[in-house]
Amino acid sequence: MPATASAGPLRVGLAGVGRFGQLHASVLADLPGVELCALADPDPVSLARVADRHGVMARYGDALDLIADDSLDAVVLATPDEQHGPQARTALARGRHLFVEKPLAASWHDARELQQLAAQAGVTLQTGLILRYEPSHRWLRQRIVDGAFGDLVSIRARRNCSRSSFAAIADRIHTVHRTLIHDIDLLLWFSGSRVTSVVAMEVRQGDHLAPQGCFALLRLADGAVAQLESSWTVPAQAPANVLTDDWQGCIDAELAVVGSQRTARIQGLQTPLQVWSDHAQQHPDMTLWPEADGRVFGALRDQLADFTGCLRRGEASTVANLDDAVEALRIAEAVITAGRQGEVVSVSARG
Repeated sequence: MPATASAGPLRVGLAGVGRFGQLHASVLADLPGVELCALADPDPVSLARVADRHGVMARYGDALDLIADDSLDAVVLATPDEQHGPQARTALARGRHLFVEKPLAASWHDARELQQLAAQAGVTLQTGLILRYEPSHRWLRQRIVDGAFGDLVSIRARRNCSRSSFAAIADRIHTVHRTLIHDIDLLLWFSGSRVTSVVAMEVRQGDHLAPQGCFALLRLADGAVAQLESSWTVPAQAPANVLTDDWQGCIDAELAVVGSQRTARIQGLQTPLQVWSDHAQQHPDMTLWPEADGRVFGALRDQLADFTGCLRRGEASTVANLDDAVEALRIAEAVITAGRQGEVVSVSARG
């Protein structure tokens, strides 16, 4: 991968300054060797507030106008899920290095097209599968790769989210693309194997795009089995572990790995910090995007530092893997199909 042409700071534009986009902005404005040069968002109030906070002068009401800014070396998309594909296609066609928050695209077909466009343009395309940068997951994956666990027998993942969050995504994105995609990616990353077949079930209440729950059993080519679960059922009084200035919720997550020699378990988003009040319990996560003294740390910072650092050095990431990101969307489609049809879905080898 060629390094960017500029000898100065990497000039980055960020599209989307919603709840998660604001965290991206804080990281990008603080990374060494990076200049956050442009922001885009259709909400002028949010756009002005975030731009003023970080001293960004170039401000756009449309992500496509930001993408057209030829002064930029790279673009980060933290826009609504359904906009990722068209915006990414435009950015790659203009030769922009690109980081796209998950999901990379609405379908495996679209993701493959984006991968091909990036290859043709000779630019980097990376997607935001943040758990690859979380220390516990990185530590565990390395031990698996080193052979400490022997042969993998099973991987079990649970990712259940606040019931109150469901309405915001119910008709915008499928549960598999919104939450379970993280665990599909971890399955590929940890196992180094491919999925050969999928059985899945859904729990639906109402006529929404997204089911309230999705439960999948996957067979791997190496003989291991994975169980993946995600739902929007965590009650309001569960301890809040995902916090921003204007929102809080709970992700009840766990990952268990069973090998022929060892087993391991990660209790996701657990923290020694607990805050109690008359109205709520808060257990603020300290691994994904903790904030302190006006700065954002954790896996999100490491992920964006890896993306921008690799661009500046002209290197490929040793953590992010576009082939896996695209394959994860193919498996996601198999899970969705299996859940809807109630049948075993076979997954052919990567072509």
